[in-house]
Amino acid sequence: MIETLRLIQRAHRYKHRHDPAEIAEMRRRIPLGGSVIDIGAHKGAYTYWMSKGVGPKGHVVAIEPQQELALRLKELYHKNTRVRVRHSAVSDQTGTITLHIPGEGPSHGASIHQIHDDQPVRAVEVPSISLNDIPGEYALKRIDFIKCDTEGAEREIFSAGYRTLDKYRPNVLVECERRHAGDDDDPVGDLWNIFRSLGYTGHCFHAGGLIDIEEFDYDTHQCDPDDKPNYGNNFLFTHPPRITTLLG
Repeated sequence: MIETLRLIQRAHRYKHRHDPAEIAEMRRRIPLGGSVIDIGAHKGAYTYWMSKGVGPKGHVVAIEPQQELALRLKELYHKNTRVRVRHSAVSDQTGTITLHIPGEGPSHGASIHQIHDDQPVRAVEVPSISLNDIPGEYALKRIDFIKCDTEGAEREIFSAGYRTLDKYRPNVLVECERRHAGDDDDPVGDLWNIFRSLGYTGHCFHAGGLIDIEEFDYDTHQCDPDDKPNYGNNFLFTHPPRITTLLG
């Protein structure tokens, strides 16, 4: 009971304080009876709103590579048949992969990429699954929405999952930051190239609204991660048949 209350409190904190525009936009775009995937579910704030969005006849697949967090989510949702939790990373292939976790406990910064951090980083072998294998694994006949927060692995996930994007055309909310890549890298541009080639439209969440991805600039929109309202690290990709009125 206490863990359930903590989940609800956390979910409302994200809705009203941390990611209000992102969650509002996501909730508008998830249909009742739909199927959605939460890649990098962490402690379940987005999973909670996704489960509310699909309703009693929908499906949520929540994937979390940190075993402690995945087990906690499984316990929270063990009576909810529409939410299935998988202890796994999502990468470019199905099998096992090394997860790097900063600090001693579960971390927001866990990544399948190398982490350069002042604190100790643990390397743990975890199961992995590719985006292309998820629909078959969970018998999904449709995918309406994907949320992805993987601390730098998003390009390889969606590049390898090109076939799934092309088949299902889900709306996608994904975190993408240059600080998880090299200084000369263009992770947002690379990600945009993947979605643009499939006919998607791209936007960046910034200052409580959405700007066209073509207007995005690292120096302007990702200059200060501590300035959360003005830090543009979340991107929304929509396919024209699914476009609705954007936030102002």
